[in-house]
Amino acid sequence: MRPITLKTSLLLTSAFLLATPAMAQTAGDAPTEVIVVQGTRLQNQRAIDVRRNADQVVDAVAVDDIGRLPDFNIGEALQRLPGIGIQGDQAEARFVTVRAMNAEYNYTTVDGVSIAVPDRNGRRVFMDVMPASLAHGIDVYKTFTPNLEGGAIGGIIDIRTASAFNNGPHTLRVNGEIGKYENDKGYRDVGPSGSADVFYSHVLGANDQIGIVLTANYYKRDSAIPQAEWGSNRYFYDQAGNAVGSPADAPYPGTGWAVPTERRAYWYHNDRTRYGFTGKVQYRTNNGDELFLRGFWNTATDDEARQTDLLNHGGGLTISDQTATSGTIIESKNLRQSHYLGQFDFERTVWALTSGGDFALDGLGELTVRANYSGSKFRNPENWIEWRLQGDKDQDGVDDNAFHYEREGDRYYFTLLDPEANTNFANFDAVRRQFDDRQLDEDLYEFKLDWDGELGVSQWSYGTGLSFRRIDRAFNEDRDRYLPTATNAYTLAAANVVNTDVCLQPPGHLPNQCLVVIDPSRANASWQAHQGANAAQWRFDDMSNNDNNLDYSLTEDVIAVYGLLNYETDRVQLTFGLRYEDTSVEGTGRRNVAKTGWSDVSNEGGYRDWLPSINMSYDLNDQIRLRAAASRSLGRPGFNLIAPVGESYNPDTQTLSRSNPDLEPRRSNNFDLGFDWYLNDGQGIFAANLFYKSIEGEIFGATENLNLVIDGVATEVVASQPVNNGDDTHVTGLEVQFVHDLDFIYEGLGFAANATFLDTDFKLPMNDGTVVELETMIGQPDLAYNLAVFYDSDTLSAKLAYNYQSIRASHRLNTSNEYRNRYDTAEKSLDFKASYRFSEQWAATLNVWNLTGEGRGEVLGFQRELPIVEADFGRAVFVGVSYRR
Repeated sequence: MRPITLKTSLLLTSAFLLATPAMAQTAGDAPTEVIVVQGTRLQNQRAIDVRRNADQVVDAVAVDDIGRLPDFNIGEALQRLPGIGIQGDQAEARFVTVRAMNAEYNYTTVDGVSIAVPDRNGRRVFMDVMPASLAHGIDVYKTFTPNLEGGAIGGIIDIRTASAFNNGPHTLRVNGEIGKYENDKGYRDVGPSGSADVFYSHVLGANDQIGIVLTANYYKRDSAIPQAEWGSNRYFYDQAGNAVGSPADAPYPGTGWAVPTERRAYWYHNDRTRYGFTGKVQYRTNNGDELFLRGFWNTATDDEARQTDLLNHGGGLTISDQTATSGTIIESKNLRQSHYLGQFDFERTVWALTSGGDFALDGLGELTVRANYSGSKFRNPENWIEWRLQGDKDQDGVDDNAFHYEREGDRYYFTLLDPEANTNFANFDAVRRQFDDRQLDEDLYEFKLDWDGELGVSQWSYGTGLSFRRIDRAFNEDRDRYLPTATNAYTLAAANVVNTDVCLQPPGHLPNQCLVVIDPSRANASWQAHQGANAAQWRFDDMSNNDNNLDYSLTEDVIAVYGLLNYETDRVQLTFGLRYEDTSVEGTGRRNVAKTGWSDVSNEGGYRDWLPSINMSYDLNDQIRLRAAASRSLGRPGFNLIAPVGESYNPDTQTLSRSNPDLEPRRSNNFDLGFDWYLNDGQGIFAANLFYKSIEGEIFGATENLNLVIDGVATEVVASQPVNNGDDTHVTGLEVQFVHDLDFIYEGLGFAANATFLDTDFKLPMNDGTVVELETMIGQPDLAYNLAVFYDSDTLSAKLAYNYQSIRASHRLNTSNEYRNRYDTAEKSLDFKASYRFSEQWAATLNVWNLTGEGRGEVLGFQRELPIVEADFGRAVFVGVSYRR
């Protein structure tokens, strides 16, 4: 499917805007038949109500009439909103970006309180751990008031859980789906996938004062993903086969053509499982005060086998037949091929226990109290086994790894010159058997108190509050490996682990080429037997440098106080105030001192911030609202950039490589202008928001002369560390959304669209002191839009949605050569969802994901014209049933 162009999307939006008065008139003159507000139409109306009733600019995702979000996780539910970008893992939404800020610089809460994150170094919330069934609704705050967390530049995502008092006295909902992914082949066939959710709420007591909510969820995805990579570097050769150097700037040097450095073919078999539960107990007093206790626990696990064929070279090529798109590499100083298998187990778990109360104090306002504990853990044991072919094993004068490459479109095709040598697995010698284990534990403790009340002056009210949050986290990595000795005879043929019955062909493989498939269970048993019987053929390496290099622990305390004033009339609403945050950090880690080895090291740092804000709205009439907002907010640095992670010190040269405890956060000045037009008595909307952010203190690596205390002695050192950039980054954006029924075309039909346009001047400091302006912010496209057509009737709800994100800078940036900066290519997907109600209680569901079979790609180059990654996600179809009572 060809992507819908920007021009086309603007024309479509304009056409619907021009037709709005006619649609409104037509709807008014239509027959009196009532359209049932349910399904997507009900979701849209609820989301519009949230925006209309909020002081801030808020976009929302709401549950449908059966009380659920028709998505697998929170990230997928959010991608329908303007200004939201999705960063996926294995074709499932994992991280969410808001308004040009990657997930590191947004903030996520559940019912207004913080949650721990299983991100090994940073602050990103893994949305694939959070099931959509956790949420009764999701609000994304894009402008800020003092009572909101200050640590968000893009936005604050608040996941709202259900209340028993908002349901009937006795509610039960059960939803289940089962399906299949199109990519269902691997070293073994892929099994079924599916999900199940249960929701139960009950109100009891003499005066319906006690509410109970219980939920449980289960999700399983079993799929295979073929992927090919062609190296994050290029060498440049002319037609005569002469090297012409590496480009420093555009255009490329001389008449050189880019030569790919490798072909890395992957085949992932990913068996992903997520399960968890939520429990909430609520109590309401006779005067309306409420107490509650809410807990949830969710865990996501991945059991993954990664088959890999790697054919690469290390430069110094002898190359012939060179053209702009092809060439033959005859030999290299490091031309080799490897077959290896990685087996991974990932566990990401998040839990929380929150208690609190909302109290009306007679004549003194309202008091809100929250006490919150949240924890998370990340576990990642993995093991690798690798065999490698290098040189000319059959001594025929041709390097066994010599190859011809040819580019066609966004792929490279490689053909070995001596394929027979490659299929002789006795030529592949053992390289390593490696075991890695990574563990992260985080505990978060939080207390919040808010007091709202009326001033003695008419139409004025106030709010004040304080909060304390402590984060304790520790990361530990252990790595060990066995390396072959000179007598090692454990070749790939001797291991007897290759499954020749399976032919897997990742992108870039020709019809007669198959990925070498290593059977995981046979690989483990074979190596254990060989090492047990031939211990002298293996040398144990405890990898002590690696074990120490990434370990750290950290405690971060944040104390915040705020005050605000609110003025409200029938048409005007004004909220302004000031928030103060004091952040202190203490970290411990490891330092490697030349000639003496590793030792413990600690540091401390912190920063203080005054965060003013103002939000204004003015209702021109009952349908049109104008908005304006200004605020200051911050984005805290990653934990590993502050804690002393893997420090290295050489006393002879007085050079130190370290993290930076004095690192300041990003700080952003945010400005918004908005226009909301509520259509059809609030059932539809046209909204436009223009925003601007001036962001101070972008973080990058630099070398500075510093006076530091090293082992108790004041020392002048040359320190390589992360620092704050002196140049500001400027982001200008426009968000547009439009929701309207199309009953004038067909009763029950509707249309929804949103688009975000960004203009950034994100600057990347290079090692030579120059500054390069990237095309986009990291992880955030300059253009993203969602178009959806939906239909709702008494029995049927259906929606066809198209999502598009333009090219965006990867987090893997390069400060040596501009052309090596990586970009994720445009992503697009077409999805279809439908629900058919057989009765008030029963409904059948259909969910078809990625109808056009889109994949994922990455590119590099001055013009982003050189492909380096292509992954095939395939399609998926799920059918299900839901029951409600």
